[in-house]
Amino acid sequence: MEIIDFSYKKRGRVEFVFSTFPHSKALLCPIKNYFFVRNVKWDERDPVVTKGDLEAMEWLANKHFGRESWYKKRKIFTSSQ
Repeated sequence: MEIIDFSYKKRGRVEFVFSTFPHSKALLCPIKNYFFVRNVKWDERDPVVTKGDLEAMEWLANKHFGRESWYKKRKIFTSSQ
């Protein structure tokens, strides 16, 4: 999966289009120091979005903005170690 396009919205939100879901738009919102998927405007022409796909979207978006170190500090990462 790769980022095809992105655009900035109000309140720091960013809307992404990913290669696996070219007809759907994912809205990511800033939470603390990283971005989190708020919702996906899913299109029927694309495959169903799974939890793993959402995590991949978050990882790519945070990597794009240089926030992967903050994303790794999330509670889910620290509690699993």
